[in-house]
Amino acid sequence: MGTSIDSIIQVKDDLTKKPGDAITIGLAGQMVGGHVTGNAKAKDNEGSMSFYYQRITIDNDRVVIKIENIPMTQKRVGFDVLQQAKQALQDNAKFQLEDAITTALVNVTNGHVQGRYLYGSLESNYSATHATGLATVDNTADQLTTSIIDKCKRKCLIPVNATAKIRPTRIKVGQNYEEWFDFVGHTYAIRDLVNNDAAFRNAQLLLPPQANRDSPIFSGSSFKGSWNGSLIHEYDRMPLATNTNSVQTSHNLMLGAQAAAVVWGQRSKFGEEDSDVGHDKTYELHEIRGISKLYFDRATVEDQGIVHSFTAAVADQ
Repeated sequence: MGTSIDSIIQVKDDLTKKPGDAITIGLAGQMVGGHVTGNAKAKDNEGSMSFYYQRITIDNDRVVIKIENIPMTQKRVGFDVLQQAKQALQDNAKFQLEDAITTALVNVTNGHVQGRYLYGSLESNYSATHATGLATVDNTADQLTTSIIDKCKRKCLIPVNATAKIRPTRIKVGQNYEEWFDFVGHTYAIRDLVNNDAAFRNAQLLLPPQANRDSPIFSGSSFKGSWNGSLIHEYDRMPLATNTNSVQTSHNLMLGAQAAAVVWGQRSKFGEEDSDVGHDKTYELHEIRGISKLYFDRATVEDQGIVHSFTAAVADQ
């Protein structure tokens, strides 16, 4: 998350400083044409850009907890119940924000075009009807592999059956900036990649001995390493769905710049209230915000910074 247009989740907090219940995000397409060499005239050879805008409305988002009969409750335990309540409130607010962002990113209602979707391993599995495409995923040929990750990246860079490229995010490494895409998959999908894909496994195991202790195969980190310009992350709260052939599938995401936006009218504000002569206490974290994935509102709507991948994710327990 960041304020830059190069961030995966772009943050706008303009409305924290001024009135209004919505904010408009500007989306700029890539420049087309405009390159002139030699004695050619610039006139009539100018390039062009397309600009699009998306309006995001904000609303209340509250997380509230109440502790009752505080004097007796405190006597029964050896820790500060009010401090624990505040910590639980903060944790819950964090999870609510993460879930809201994830829900926005996996929305398949808008932006459903072939150039932004991959069902299983084959391009021919695509269907304009999401349930039909999902039904093509099986647990033999459609587990997550480096080949599927490569195809998702090519969809970002080569807009076939889509209009625009997806820009990678820019990450500062030391004094330099690097460009990366970010692939996020459910724990079951990442399990298949790490355990079954020989190309990925060999690349990890062939790291120099000193680096092996940082390999996800050894460390168990949710960051599984990089592959062909894509950072790979495991996220257990990515949505699962069972298709019409009774195969459980994972909704995975290849994310680039401006995949979604979080718009704040008010950052987290803490509030508390006593009742019953101080025996009960209510805590609240209150935000005013709006969250949406970003998409170009062309004649055919397409996502600005997401390629959706659906792979088998059969439970093993």
